Amino acid sequence: MTDKLDYVHCMLIPLRQHYLLLPNTTIAEVIPLPKQLVLAQTTQQNFIVGECHWRDGILPVIDLENLIDEPADADSRAANKLCIVNGINDNAAVEHYALPCCGAPQLITLNEAALQTTAHDAAQQWLYCQIKIGNKTALIPNLDDIETHLQNQLSMP
Repeated sequence: MTDKLDYVHCMLIPLRQHYLLLPNTTIAEVIPLPKQLVLAQTTQQNFIVGECHWRDGILPVIDLENLIDEPADADSRAANKLCIVNGINDNAAVEHYALPCCGAPQLITLNEAALQTTAHDAAQQWLYCQIKIGNKTALIPNLDDIETHLQNQLSMP
């Protein structure tokens, strides 16, 4: 009898300075960055960088890199697409939100043997971990906490 390997279909999403790894099912759609969307400077307390129209609603656009890390330099790659993310946290009433990305996300299939956890300096509230996929390091975000934080930001006056 042979052991069955479990595979996970994921999206490797290029951000300005990092890659983000999400299960494929969390991505509803990838769209070109709307021309009317103007990305503004943000702080870690307010990581919502704008809004976009999608289907019949308006979605918040959030900057995960700003939340997880230092704000990017002005000369870093510019976002040219939006990943529309399905909300996964039932306790946060966030059905969808958008993440700017720098290029097309790549569909990849991974198994446990392909993932290598990397050490990073300190535990961060917004990350589960960093992993090495080939020669790239990808961030696996804590979507539950991020969506709860987003819900709190959206409900502020």
